[in-house]
Amino acid sequence: MGYVFNCNMFTFYSNNSLKPVFLCVRFLFSLGLCFFLACAPVSAQPSFPHTRGNLDNDVLYYIVVDRFLDAEPGNNVPAFAFEEHPGDDDDTRIYKAMNRLMLRHTHDPSHRYMGMYWGGDLQGVTQKLDYLKDLGITKIILSPVQDNANGLFYHPNIESYLHQTKFDQAPDDFYRHISTSYHGYWTKDWFAMEEHYQDPEGDDPYQSFRQLLNEAGVRGIGIVLDLTMNQTSPGHISTEPPRLGAGGSLFGESWFTDNGNVYRNGELVATHWDPTTGERDPQGWFHKPMIIWDFDTASQELIENGQISGGMPDLDQSSPQVEQYFLDVARFWLTFNQEQTPIAGFRLDAVKHVNYRFWRKFEDLVISINPHAVLLGEYFSGGYRNPPSLAFLSRTNDITHFDFNFSEAARRFFVGDRGWDGRPYVLKEICLGRQGSYYNASPLQRLVKNVLNPAKTLEIPSDSLDQISDEEAKGWVTFIENHDQPRVRSYYPNATSTDYQSLIKFQFMARGVPLVMYGTETGLAVPYHPDHQGLFGVGGDPFNRPMMIWPDSEGWDDEIYQTLRQMAHLRQQYPLLRYGDTRFLSPKNTDEENDIFMMREAQDADSGQPKILYAYSTSGGDYLLNMADEGITRYEQVGVAQSINMIDGLLALRLEPREAKVLVLF
Repeated sequence: MGYVFNCNMFTFYSNNSLKPVFLCVRFLFSLGLCFFLACAPVSAQPSFPHTRGNLDNDVLYYIVVDRFLDAEPGNNVPAFAFEEHPGDDDDTRIYKAMNRLMLRHTHDPSHRYMGMYWGGDLQGVTQKLDYLKDLGITKIILSPVQDNANGLFYHPNIESYLHQTKFDQAPDDFYRHISTSYHGYWTKDWFAMEEHYQDPEGDDPYQSFRQLLNEAGVRGIGIVLDLTMNQTSPGHISTEPPRLGAGGSLFGESWFTDNGNVYRNGELVATHWDPTTGERDPQGWFHKPMIIWDFDTASQELIENGQISGGMPDLDQSSPQVEQYFLDVARFWLTFNQEQTPIAGFRLDAVKHVNYRFWRKFEDLVISINPHAVLLGEYFSGGYRNPPSLAFLSRTNDITHFDFNFSEAARRFFVGDRGWDGRPYVLKEICLGRQGSYYNASPLQRLVKNVLNPAKTLEIPSDSLDQISDEEAKGWVTFIENHDQPRVRSYYPNATSTDYQSLIKFQFMARGVPLVMYGTETGLAVPYHPDHQGLFGVGGDPFNRPMMIWPDSEGWDDEIYQTLRQMAHLRQQYPLLRYGDTRFLSPKNTDEENDIFMMREAQDADSGQPKILYAYSTSGGDYLLNMADEGITRYEQVGVAQSINMIDGLLALRLEPREAKVLVLF
């Protein structure tokens, strides 16, 4: 009321002789008001613990850019990037001509040869930002957008032709056996933009990326760049030309214009192998060729120095010039577009194959430039059940990782593959962390467990749990689809839409930061065919990277889409799903080997926040949960616009077979 009164007085006195007096009083009043506001208690804002990786209450979305949306056909065969100029010397003209030739032979407009470029671009990602915002996405992870080598990798045992039915046959026996750098992980120039993602009409090669950053920023979406710093592109070391046929080498043959070389803004800085002299690595940028035959038994030295696949030149980050190159790369992209919308951070590919000393320098530099930069490390098979991955976390400070153990256990459980880590016990222990039953078991209980399971194959090692706090694990990235794993509905063709929705609901309800690989929101998968046998099984690389489909397209599953959208928005509405605690319930009639009742709740019992229940039954049935002691009187089911009052705190719940329901309890 005082403020209104003062305004009225100002109106009254503004036209009379007392105006100077009023202005003095008004000044003193304003000064007193400022002092009052400064001293008054500020309403409490929610404070959440910081975890490594700098992920907040996020929902991540990973995009293989080439497979998302072709919005600019003019860059499908981007010969504009290699136009000849009058001042070019003979070597430059030959180099450009070879690149133009490769570009023509690496694009597949039919979208049937899965090792080739299909046309997706950054313009397509920009075009779908409103779709992603509505889906509930807060940060997008792009597959590498830096300049990749143009060329072909051929192996007669590779079968990358996408059969639409089990009867049709590939019309060409050459292209079905090739791979290209469509995925972005065969980089040659970490400072340059891949020509397939440029604007063919623009003078600025970064124009499309800059536009994506700015448009995403307007919508509150961060862009995370994928960096692969372990290796370059496939390289050929021989005075003989590659043999692109059945007589090729054990690891296949590569035909690339750059042969594993490294560039900086278009200038050659490191030669993998010089065909004119036969000299290998004259600048000292690469490890000596060593093949990692068995990743499970390889020494740490071999893991860091060996080649992750045959013929892939492995960079030596202990070399000062290589180290400085990639520190400069980090600085370049972190400060790129800084005057408008900079990138949000990095996904770091194959972190276990690069030495710890480099990672500590890398993360220190990143955090010094942007203390809030996202740092996500891909340690393949990482998680509680992989001690080396936790050793990586203990030797770094700011990088978090992807929880492969969670993904494997959840995928297997919800499609009915209940052996080993597909058992509900393993899934629960992964979600509970230090609150798990084995970690807190008495000596007698541990003895019984060890007698029944002497190999401890189902247990999370206590040493692993001692290394990582539960709060840190809440910042790990969880996923159900990954660009290196087979798609769930390809690998498990009998998995139903209900199975998939139950899996999605569990991922978004469980601890960790959920990542959605493009197409997860509609259960994207290639049709089953015996030839769709990619890396890690049926539906694996490259068959896990089909072209994205959109609403009203053939194969679109709107029920899955609506489920994921509802769960993504639920995460935003209730941060307790990101920062809260987990416990599992056992209502009457529960089958512990087949059912899951998981409660998520705020750490502060007096916070006034609701609790959220995930309920799943393999066989289905009627369940009665007594919520009276928890002060719960009503609930809402996610996806159902209805609030239901409970009688005497009793929650009656009916589940159909393999169905999951999510309830917000008040």
